[in-house]
Amino acid sequence: MTTEETIRAAVAAYGAQDLERVSALVADDVCYRINAHRETGPYHADCQSRDAFFAAVGTILEDWDVQRYALGDLIVAGDRGAAQIDIEMASRHRDFVFRGRLALFLRVTDGQLSEIVEYHDTAAAGLSRAAA
Repeated sequence: MTTEETIRAAVAAYGAQDLERVSALVADDVCYRINAHRETGPYHADCQSRDAFFAAVGTILEDWDVQRYALGDLIVAGDRGAAQIDIEMASRHRDFVFRGRLALFLRVTDGQLSEIVEYHDTAAAGLSRAAA
């Protein structure tokens, strides 16, 4: 698969909550970072493996039911991609739906995601725990 095809497939799989397909598209030694400060909310990550990636994603999914995760924009250059993702998530702790966008910067190596760097509004997303 090309870089673009890999990114599109991974975003579609995550949006469909097909974590088995996501796993097939993530390298064993994936570098995953959510660029956030711990004081702005519970969602941050800096890890170097598929297992650690899924542990970080699991922390998010404990609090949120992802109802929409869709590719908005995608720019690809060589093995790198920048994607804007439209998201809608319902809190599992209170009556609150978070709608927004996040930015992903990705690297694809041998048809798998080898680097994922995520930027989003962690303070807003942290609201799910504020009243839990």
